Amino acid sequence: MHSHVVTIMAVNPANPPRPALQATEENSFAYITAKKRWPEILEKVIDDIYQTINSLDSSEVDKIQEGKRIVDFLTELKYQIQQKKPLMPIEVSEAPDISTYNYILNTYFKDKNWYSATWLFTECYLYRRIHLSLAKTKHWRSYDPYFRQKEDAFRASFNAIIEIAKRIGELISAPKMNKDGRDTETDRIIFHELAQISLWGNATDLSMLTNLSLEEVKKLQSTGAKQLEESEKNILANDLSKVWEWILKCRNARIDIILDNAGFELYGDLVFADWLIQSGYAREIHLHAKPIPWFVSDTTRVDFDWLFQTLQSDDFFSSAPELEKSSLKKLANRWQSYIANSQWFFTHDYFWTSPYSYWHLAEQAPDLYADLCKSQLVIFKGDLNYRKLVYDCKWETTVPFKEAIGPLASAKGAPSVLTLRTGKSDLFVGLEEGIEERLNSVEKGWMYSGKYAVVQFSESTE
Repeated sequence: MHSHVVTIMAVNPANPPRPALQATEENSFAYITAKKRWPEILEKVIDDIYQTINSLDSSEVDKIQEGKRIVDFLTELKYQIQQKKPLMPIEVSEAPDISTYNYILNTYFKDKNWYSATWLFTECYLYRRIHLSLAKTKHWRSYDPYFRQKEDAFRASFNAIIEIAKRIGELISAPKMNKDGRDTETDRIIFHELAQISLWGNATDLSMLTNLSLEEVKKLQSTGAKQLEESEKNILANDLSKVWEWILKCRNARIDIILDNAGFELYGDLVFADWLIQSGYAREIHLHAKPIPWFVSDTTRVDFDWLFQTLQSDDFFSSAPELEKSSLKKLANRWQSYIANSQWFFTHDYFWTSPYSYWHLAEQAPDLYADLCKSQLVIFKGDLNYRKLVYDCKWETTVPFKEAIGPLASAKGAPSVLTLRTGKSDLFVGLEEGIEERLNSVEKGWMYSGKYAVVQFSESTE
């Protein structure tokens, strides 16, 4: 009798469609995150703020004092997590989303602590508290405590950045036509390759780029599917071919990308967006970022602008040869022209930093949802977007993707949705029977190692 009652209760933050992932389970990644990763992330933020305080002129007394108060607050926050203290309401601020957090906290997680509330809520709540500790000050309100990390990671990706810039230049300038119009077979291979760069977003792995040259693309046409399959073998559920068929059908489409990480991953996303415009498959691309620094590496407006400035500047990659610098400038200039000509749009919405699953997108952010429904394809990048799409709960790994994303697949008029996600949490859906068992037997922690990915597609209901 009781189980029947649960199933008909409305899905809500405390009652996802399956039991929620939470840190009370000792062998789970949520537990590892709460116990180890959150305190480490807070320590890094504290170190970063200290580094900035130490670089200030001693005359900047107010800023130094504020900085120390932020550090005290974050130190206390770390203590509260480690002691499993109850979650407290967030002090009211002018930010539009704080009331949402407090509503969810009071309605669904009253008297819960950092471990016993759902992982999705507590993790979003943590990053929201970190940001607010800065935002409510006078001198640190626009400070991004993760910026140094983002910058260092981007600098370390230099070889891949240059390599891709050269190759995308080649691919864009090469003749694309055969006697029947566009050479869609070449396009298909390029699409697969660029989608994978966007998927893995991993600059350190230059082996990912082996197929992205005109020569290799030509070769792939003759050896065909074999090699593409090899490069895609760690994609455990792979709808790239279906997505390609959809893009061919749409042509001249509006495509939206719900961005994930800044730096090299954003660069890979923009290279993909560049090719989609140049090849005529997309007429406009809408890029959706976070309104505030989020989950350490997520893209904000500042990161987006910084990427453009960096590619155009002579100083950041100062030791690079002139030719390489000029290929980066050319790229950035072309991208800027897309923005100027209203082919690329950059936007952010506080819904992306709310603790809600995307099952609640239509009711919580009706304007954003209505806008996304005008798109021919909405691409969700990365692990957190995946967690929110499927409600961050313990689905059986064989449950179809369409079932797990709920209203985003089933509601009338819902847009076509694609997820490009590398697994960094213990949550997968849409896998074939037997995959989970096989990987469990050979690789502990395979779900969150970042080594496996899914590319899953839900075609619009219209």
